[in-house]
Amino acid sequence: MQNSRPVSSPALFYLLTTLALLVSVVLAIGFGWLAVSEPGMARQATALLVIGFNGVLVFVAPLAGFLVWLVVSLFAPFLPFDIAMPAGVPDLSFTRVVAGLMVLSLLAQVARGKRRLPPLTAIDAAIPIFALMLLAAAVRSRNGVVWATQSVLDSYFVPLLAYFFARQLVQDKRAYRALANTLLFVGAIIAVSALVEQLTGFSPFRTASTSLVYAADIRKVGALLGNPAYIAVTVAIVLPLAIVRLFEDGSWRRWLDAALVGVFLVGIFLTYNRSGWLAGALALVIMAVSYHPFRRLALPMLVVASVAAFLAWGNLQDTAAAERFTAQSPVDYRLAALQAGIDVFQQQPLVGIGWGNFGRTAASSGFSLGANVHVLPSTHNTYLNFLVAGGVLLLGTYLLLLGAVIAVLWRLSAGFRRLGAIPPYVLAAWAALAAYAAPAIAFDNNFAIYTNIVFWSLLGATVGVAIAGLAGGDKTPAVSAEGPARS
Repeated sequence: MQNSRPVSSPALFYLLTTLALLVSVVLAIGFGWLAVSEPGMARQATALLVIGFNGVLVFVAPLAGFLVWLVVSLFAPFLPFDIAMPAGVPDLSFTRVVAGLMVLSLLAQVARGKRRLPPLTAIDAAIPIFALMLLAAAVRSRNGVVWATQSVLDSYFVPLLAYFFARQLVQDKRAYRALANTLLFVGAIIAVSALVEQLTGFSPFRTASTSLVYAADIRKVGALLGNPAYIAVTVAIVLPLAIVRLFEDGSWRRWLDAALVGVFLVGIFLTYNRSGWLAGALALVIMAVSYHPFRRLALPMLVVASVAAFLAWGNLQDTAAAERFTAQSPVDYRLAALQAGIDVFQQQPLVGIGWGNFGRTAASSGFSLGANVHVLPSTHNTYLNFLVAGGVLLLGTYLLLLGAVIAVLWRLSAGFRRLGAIPPYVLAAWAALAAYAAPAIAFDNNFAIYTNIVFWSLLGATVGVAIAGLAGGDKTPAVSAEGPARS
């Protein structure tokens, strides 16, 4: 009897490749038929495939899974990535489901001894207190506990989980560089989308519920995030990362970095939103004051821009930017909303009136957006919203959380200063915090879900890599997590 000859490796490779291609073609044909004959089932299948792929990646390569989740979550609201549930049951959204899978993955690794929890910080202590007060406000919502719980889950719990994920997964400079690349990538997509929408009106990803224009010649951009304030603030949060990279990359890459900074600045400007402009200005000022390489460039540019603005002031007063900068009606509305909010707050000063109840309560007292506008009013102020919804307890715990962020960044900065200098990535976190927290006085960030995710992801990564660097006695703190300069 003759022995059978073993299949050679090249032959086996070609056989498996052919089988894979045949299976892919069959699956593509089957999915195409399903999309035509049963579109509802095709959407469900798409959601299961996308969630399943990201879920598997989370367990196999947690950092890669987290970064893919960050990117896909930007587009998920516009694509069939949510699993539809029966009437009365909230859909299983891509962002929520994959976040839950990441929690399970990390906890399983901790339980099996494959991952150690990092040392606790003041932020870690403040988060559960704030979360409990949010839930207390949600259960008192007149819109139903299910809706209110889903709202606070999407708006704050998932972003705070993103902080937890980044804190766990980003504890060295290589991981930080990967996360920074991801945030710069999504920031560029958002900025370019806003720029294109403002100049051309084209926007394939925007919600239909927002108005299309500020004025006849100024579009109210809503690309991807639905509101110009959310767009500009999100780009402003990642702007410091681009500034750091501009001065730390090699010579030929700096042209690309300069172009990226320019796209971010133009994108922020073309939102024509004062909250966004404030966020961008704060990010620039803090980086210019604290980051020496940028200060050498920013101060001369500021002098030139000031002189140019002075000389062209007469012409600038007739521009769209001047029109938006001096618009009075949004200010009048926010002042009226502030007074209405204080009146509502006085009804339940300690625990508030419940999550999402401001609109109906204020409207019943005569406060509205206008005679011809039939939409419930909102506070347009994140801090006022917390005060009204959860009283002094909820606002107090949110301010406690922000205070904890400041305390942790301050402690990290002091630790690195003793070693020589504060790393640029810590300075970038300070700038991002200002860009995130200060403009929130003029809009409700409970609607800016992706903005919240971006900020808390960046913060978690900064805290993770900085604590690891201090624990390891990092003697090169002036080198950012983007890596040393290459010529």
